[in-house]
Amino acid sequence: MRAKVLIFVPVIASAFAFSSASWAHHASRQVYEGKSITLMGVVTDYEWANPHSVLSVAVKDDKGKVEEWHAEILPPTEMLRAGWTKESVRLGEEVTLTGRPGKYAQRILWLEYLVTSDGKKLGRSRN
Repeated sequence: MRAKVLIFVPVIASAFAFSSASWAHHASRQVYEGKSITLMGVVTDYEWANPHSVLSVAVKDDKGKVEEWHAEILPPTEMLRAGWTKESVRLGEEVTLTGRPGKYAQRILWLEYLVTSDGKKLGRSRN
């Protein structure tokens, strides 16, 4: 009986630990605003990586000051299904981003879609 308890307790503890981490990772409503914005800028970095790819863009604000925004996209496997490739955007390319900004004044964006300099629209699913 004692051996079963010793095995059971770590299993339950692990289940709670991983379930809360998973929930926190996917709680986008708590991190991002509900209303979308559109930004135009120049790609400064494009990370094709798990758990989410990230696109960094230099955006000029209303006063001409350049701010770096970071757009969270999808995991690479889902991006491939949605029509993205590693070469979908290039460093230095002008893009237009639409998505939900961070709630707490961070310059982050939950990307809904972007439009490349040649007019191609890429989003979270095939259009």
